[in-house]
Amino acid sequence: MHKIEVLLADDNREFTNLLSEYISEQNDMNVTGVAYNGEEVLSYFEEGRKVPDVLILDIIMPHLDGLGVLERIKELNISPMPKIIMLTAFGQENITQKAVQLGASY
Repeated sequence: MHKIEVLLADDNREFTNLLSEYISEQNDMNVTGVAYNGEEVLSYFEEGRKVPDVLILDIIMPHLDGLGVLERIKELNISPMPKIIMLTAFGQENITQKAVQLGASY
């Protein structure tokens, strides 16, 4: 059975630990990596690792925010592009629109 490969990207380590635990308990999902800032997300893709099926990406992170990560991922021409779920405690409509324009699925 194919497991959904998930990459988590959030600077909140407690949250990523909880989410990683939850995902790992699912029979059809697997956490392939955890990044704590935008640069670590890009390194994951630039190192030629297997592209995850899903990227859960925080908008507000150190070094490079989620929108910056989306812009750079588009430049890398990753194929197939993972489904991207953006997270934020920040609910501004213009940021949400920008994320969708850059390829976020939700």
